[in-house]
Amino acid sequence: MNYNCIIISESCQTEIPLDIAEFRTHAEVEDVHWWFRARREIILDQLRKVLPPGQDRLIAEIGCGTGGNLKFLNHHYRVIGVDVAPEAVAHARTRVNCDIFLGDFREVLESRWQQLDGVILADVLEHIDDDRSFLRDVAESLKKDAVLLITVPAHAFMWSRHDIVLGHRRRYSKAGLRSLWKELPVEEIFFSPFNCFLFPAIFLFRMLKMDAAASGQSDLKMPSSTTNHLLYRIFSAERALLRRRPLPWGISYMAALRKKGGA
Repeated sequence: MNYNCIIISESCQTEIPLDIAEFRTHAEVEDVHWWFRARREIILDQLRKVLPPGQDRLIAEIGCGTGGNLKFLNHHYRVIGVDVAPEAVAHARTRVNCDIFLGDFREVLESRWQQLDGVILADVLEHIDDDRSFLRDVAESLKKDAVLLITVPAHAFMWSRHDIVLGHRRRYSKAGLRSLWKELPVEEIFFSPFNCFLFPAIFLFRMLKMDAAASGQSDLKMPSSTTNHLLYRIFSAERALLRRRPLPWGISYMAALRKKGGA
């Protein structure tokens, strides 16, 4: 079988786009920042379960942002990128040797859905005003047995200036996220919180408003190399647990869905 996949990540269809300075920050830190590194590896682990790697398997990342996911996944799959933000596309094109398109995924992929075996929405839905319609457009376009992998930020009580700066509309509850696909032609094959081990520390960090609330900037900044390495090791350790079972809590949720019969 020729496996193909779409990854739709965090800047896709953002109604409140990231500030240009935030794009620059992402481009500068996402290759080495603990959160980006560990999340990419967790996503790849889950992707491997349903779409075995290979250069004959095409992954399209919609909302590719500044190209961090594309650069990483390019070692495991063939990749292309799509984003609606010119600043993000400009950064990504300098960092990844693949096709990266500027535009709406509905138009770019209009003739490609039947070639694709998967979609990843990596921190996308929280940016969308009508997340239900957005997810419906993706799910109904997929061919039978295609896989949809979703990650979103969890828990309304975690809301902070960080979310506002990044253009988030909401953080999700477990029930609220699952309600988005209740009426869609998909079945849930995996669901779990993640970023579990660091939950207490991140909760305190946010509640104490240490996320640059006064500066109008997100908290995605590089810590010291020692701290960065430690946080990466803690977060990435969850990969082994997620291979076997869902985690009990976390800063984010991850779900894997499969398209039922139909197109």
